[in-house]
Amino acid sequence: MKKIKNALISLSDKTDIEKILNVLNQYSVNIISTGGTYKHIVNLGFQCEEISNYTGFPEMLDGRVKTLHPKIHGGLLADLDKNHHTKSITDHNIQPIDLVIVNLYPFEKKLLENSGFEEMIENIDIGGPSMLRSAAKNFKHVTILPSPKFYQKFIEEMNQNKGATTIEFRKKMAYETFSETAFYDSLISNWMADLHEDRFPHKKIISGKLKEKLRYGENPHQQSAIYEVVTNKPGFKFRQLQGKELSHNNYLDAFNAYSLVNDIDKKSKTCAIIKHNNPCGCSEDQDETKSYLKALKSDPISAFGGIVAVNYSINEKLASEMVKTFYEVILAPKIDDKAKQIFSSKKNLRVLEYDFITNNDSSITVMNNSFLLQDSNCSVTKKEDLKTVTKKQPTEDEINNLIFANQVCKHVKSNAIVIANHQMTLGIGAGQTSRVGSCELATKHASKYFSKEILTSVAASDAFFPFPDGLEILIKAGIKSVIQPGGSVKDQEVIDAANKANISMVFTNLRNFKH
Repeated sequence: MKKIKNALISLSDKTDIEKILNVLNQYSVNIISTGGTYKHIVNLGFQCEEISNYTGFPEMLDGRVKTLHPKIHGGLLADLDKNHHTKSITDHNIQPIDLVIVNLYPFEKKLLENSGFEEMIENIDIGGPSMLRSAAKNFKHVTILPSPKFYQKFIEEMNQNKGATTIEFRKKMAYETFSETAFYDSLISNWMADLHEDRFPHKKIISGKLKEKLRYGENPHQQSAIYEVVTNKPGFKFRQLQGKELSHNNYLDAFNAYSLVNDIDKKSKTCAIIKHNNPCGCSEDQDETKSYLKALKSDPISAFGGIVAVNYSINEKLASEMVKTFYEVILAPKIDDKAKQIFSSKKNLRVLEYDFITNNDSSITVMNNSFLLQDSNCSVTKKEDLKTVTKKQPTEDEINNLIFANQVCKHVKSNAIVIANHQMTLGIGAGQTSRVGSCELATKHASKYFSKEILTSVAASDAFFPFPDGLEILIKAGIKSVIQPGGSVKDQEVIDAANKANISMVFTNLRNFKH
């Protein structure tokens, strides 16, 4: 147990501090405080000593220097189990400080507000983290409260122990404090890295705030939680309007669905249905409901229990169609009131409204104690990027379908093949260990369910054809035009096979693997 006799309070966020003051007053705790916090405490009617009076040194440099003083840090860092420590602070008239209640300048808030450079600099706290770290290091003797969220537990601790705290509580607060200061410093470090446009700094700090613990991970025997990275850059943000809490797999599928529909020409109404992190159907159309129905038609069997995303508003008519099929999640940038009412009949259906983003930043893949960091794949293929390599030229309609299929292909696990017609996927081959295998899967599905449409369809490949065999499977099924990056030593053999079959082929010189 450690009796609380002297407390140091310095706050940016003064939420609920009166509750703390009441309990400190109850146990006759002396209070030292700084500037605005001192005035706030006095105005609330509590006794308090201003820090400049305690240290005998005035606050200076616009408040940049006020707690950086031996009487403060000596009182925080003294190990009272060591005689020479107690002698030293006694010789210098330093009182041990038993309780530190400090929260930091609102750098995070200013970051999210995109505040100007000078304001950001002035919101880099120096004294606050120094006090928190000193107190946390000396948790054997000092109690630290780095956030109002710990106030209630502290009050209970004080009342249970008659004005004292347990070593278990102090140790827990030390851990929470070092997490708080590390997170705070990470925001500053990443902000400064952005100022220098340093994409791959010598030391990369990734920090997140717990959003919620999930029921389980990819499988029921795995635990999982979702964290939010604090940044002023645009990202995947949504509001859940109804339904059960999102699962680990829901988050993954929802993000991929959202990424796909926002990666295709915004002038068209795009719908994607995702299952197990791969699209099973995708389409675009000028009519909202037709776009959804075409995506569903692509693979209605696999769509069951999937995730649906659109890049347009959902109205009553569309919602009425969507509820005919069982889905885990539906997400859109806007859902009107009548559509919400229709969705509400499906109590477990998770319905999300998301915000559009203007650009992507980086993607991170964690591998136990290391991680990969890369630019997000923001590539968009346009008509002028295409190089026709065959004797036959693609028609205008084929070009439109090729570009559509190629953008969908970006979001399919490699090796990826996408067959499309009328801006609608007919067959998708995903995640096979050979390109031939992906061609076989895509053509098998398209031939079975779209025997007429496949005869005038196009196909996209996320990487080059290493041999003509994969292309020959597509040709045999009826594909009339192909889009691929090119770049194989066997390119000419593949081009020859296309010419022999009298189909068109275009190269993009851009690979789109997705592992």
